[in-house]
Amino acid sequence: MIRLIRSELLKVRTTNMWWIFLLISLVFTGLALWINIEQTKSELTDNFTAYPQGDPPPNLTEEQRAQFEADQRQYQEQEAARVAKAHAAGQLAKFAANIYTSGQFFGLLLVMLVAILIITNEFYHQTATATFLATPKRTKVITAKLITAGLAGVLFWIITTAISIVGGVLYFGAEGLTNSLGNWTAQQAVLLNLLVYVLWAVFGIGIGVLIRSQIGATITAACLYTVGTWAAIIVLTLIHELVIKKDWVLESAVYIPPLASSHVVGGLATQLGGVDLPPRWAGAVVLIVWAVVLGTIGTLITRKRDIA
Repeated sequence: MIRLIRSELLKVRTTNMWWIFLLISLVFTGLALWINIEQTKSELTDNFTAYPQGDPPPNLTEEQRAQFEADQRQYQEQEAARVAKAHAAGQLAKFAANIYTSGQFFGLLLVMLVAILIITNEFYHQTATATFLATPKRTKVITAKLITAGLAGVLFWIITTAISIVGGVLYFGAEGLTNSLGNWTAQQAVLLNLLVYVLWAVFGIGIGVLIRSQIGATITAACLYTVGTWAAIIVLTLIHELVIKKDWVLESAVYIPPLASSHVVGGLATQLGGVDLPPRWAGAVVLIVWAVVLGTIGTLITRKRDIA
């Protein structure tokens, strides 16, 4: 098995696509990090103080002036309460978790595409026959590819997470805030994000086995992941608002792999408008089930399919 894994790693290293995808992932991670930091800044900023309303308009009656001043006091109190809540340790940890997992959406897509290439390159370059003749036990070959894809996911996670944590720690330090690295909420998000990266690599292998065409597999996977994710959110929201006005409709989003990935790091609740969702580990369980199903199907198909 070690020999097979080394062989697969060599195949990956001798192609250009893995590091091109990694560079793209770094760009998206940097962009997402900047967006997440700006969102956090917005949540922690007292808008009453940052954007003063100024003096009341001229020519107001005494009653209108009194109402204006009352509205200003109410707004000031609301902002003070919101900012105080945002600065609480638990909320800061949630902000940190979001920042430390920056770039997950496109990072997972790129890891999945790398995994797809690991399997479809065999068919594209017509090396599958030689590979399976050298190792007749096809299950071992697929297992080696799954492990190799998983290692690629780990590499992407390490690099993107390092960038996100360094950027996040620098931001929190500059703002005089705790970085929450010692808080389990942030730690859990980072660790579960590692699991998610590995599982999406497994998804890629499964998709590559089901769709042997390299172009077909990559385009199908990319469209299902990107367009399908937002389409699922829109459809579930419309059903909840217009047809079945029950919370379980939105909660069912956890069963959709890309949304389950977002839920694992705490981002799905915000996307769905703050609805109560199952614990984060439930999203991880959903992803594991999907990975097991796709991995098993892929292995069984490869064992039975005529490769020639």
